[in-house]
Amino acid sequence: MRPFLLLAMTLFCSLLVTSIAQADACRQIRAGLDIGSGSTKIAVARVDLCQHRIEKMLYQDQRAVAWNEALSQASDNQLSPAVVRQGATALQQLLKNAQRYHPQRITGVATAAFRRASNGQAVIEQLASQTGTRLTVISQQQEAKLGFLSAKAALNDPAIRDEQLLVWDIGGGSMQMTAWRQQQDQPVADIYQGKLASVTLKNFILTVLKNTPDAASPNPIGSWRQTVLRFVELFASNDVTPQIRQDVAGRQVIGIGGVHGFSIRNQLPGKPDRYSLTRLSELSKQQVWKGDSELTGDYRATDVSNLLLVEGYMRALKIDEVTIVNASLIQGVLLQ
Repeated sequence: MRPFLLLAMTLFCSLLVTSIAQADACRQIRAGLDIGSGSTKIAVARVDLCQHRIEKMLYQDQRAVAWNEALSQASDNQLSPAVVRQGATALQQLLKNAQRYHPQRITGVATAAFRRASNGQAVIEQLASQTGTRLTVISQQQEAKLGFLSAKAALNDPAIRDEQLLVWDIGGGSMQMTAWRQQQDQPVADIYQGKLASVTLKNFILTVLKNTPDAASPNPIGSWRQTVLRFVELFASNDVTPQIRQDVAGRQVIGIGGVHGFSIRNQLPGKPDRYSLTRLSELSKQQVWKGDSELTGDYRATDVSNLLLVEGYMRALKIDEVTIVNASLIQGVLLQ
């Protein structure tokens, strides 16, 4: 019996070592960057490459960098040296903190402001060279699909099917809504690629309604609230595709990105994980009378107009409730 037991133990140990080695081969520490139009975000996570999931978030942070704001003020459609220096400093600070976790791979994406700026690609190449990271300017369609992947990863519920969700991502310079459905037994992505977003609505209020294009903030918006809401609702009604409007009707709407996850959530009492149209409307009625001195944070110039942006779209598309998921594009970047 002893030779048999020895053989069995040897085989067991061999299988255990192999299993551990395979598990280690599947795991990787990765860092992801989301260089958005209004902020730069970073996350470091332990990723299971074989199961295609994020096992554990190790570090997350962000810095406000007004890329889209700088571009909107530029006469030559270029990102200025000043905002590039600010962006590089923010990126270096975030990467310095991330290096404590020894990531094996660092990749990132850049979005709307870099798509529009005539020097956007050159700026991203410069930042990638300065920091030794792999950065890519992605299309709005890629951004939408990456946002959906990020939302699914953050939900971390294998029982939820893609066909049950519509993911709504709002940034500084663009808005995406993404829903997957089956068509002739093949998955098809319905994507709304919107141009009205956080900074663009703020600039509309300043330039068109208030005629104060040089002002830093539209606050207080006050009695302009109804005018802004009518504009947003009309814009959404005409701009959102019929297929997306149909998708909204039978799905859970998941809000990701800075507008939902930080701006809206932080203004709601108790910072809830979901909000209704009724609750949002009540909040916007209060917030529109506040000036910058009564608001807090790096994004107060757009916080109140963000409420009206989301409220207007919810009214136009008959969205009763939004579930907030703590995701940007980073989860998707980490998994790709």
